Amino acid sequence: MTAGMIKHLIVVAVADWMETKLITEVTGITKAEVVKPYKFQENPLNENIYCWISAGDPNQPFEKDGRISIEDNEMLGMKLPIGEIGGGHLWWRRGTAEIGVYFVRQRLSQEVTAEHAHTFLGRTIHWLERAPISGIVDEFGERAHKMFVYANTFYEGGGNDQFYWRGNVFWQALTERPY
Repeated sequence: MTAGMIKHLIVVAVADWMETKLITEVTGITKAEVVKPYKFQENPLNENIYCWISAGDPNQPFEKDGRISIEDNEMLGMKLPIGEIGGGHLWWRRGTAEIGVYFVRQRLSQEVTAEHAHTFLGRTIHWLERAPISGIVDEFGERAHKMFVYANTFYEGGGNDQFYWRGNVFWQALTERPY
């Protein structure tokens, strides 16, 4: 067990994983410059490609963590115990990866910027869903099992050969809480 609450432990572990997958293992124009836990506070004109992993979504505060229900089981196509007498219960712990791809100073065409931005979005979704969180256990005994990506947003801004793309990749981690 590690000190702290499961969501924070997941965010830190996922940020470390994504730093490797988006910076260390990438070369070329779509290599991220900053990957970090919690809010990105740098200038995107200097740090052109970034990803920050957060617990929750600051833009959608009503998106809650919650216990897994029978309806969730049907949606997943899995049979999971939603609660057992003398046992624990399963939770969705939700969060966000905000990403940005700013090619403002590079003055790339709209088509080239869109291609590179979507490559970065695809890479982020691919590796986020594969983040190795199983085995993380917090000081309260809650255990992480699997990461899921369930939605994303991505939109273009700028113009006149100064384009950027921003968006969010929404994730939820399946965890188990003991009684």
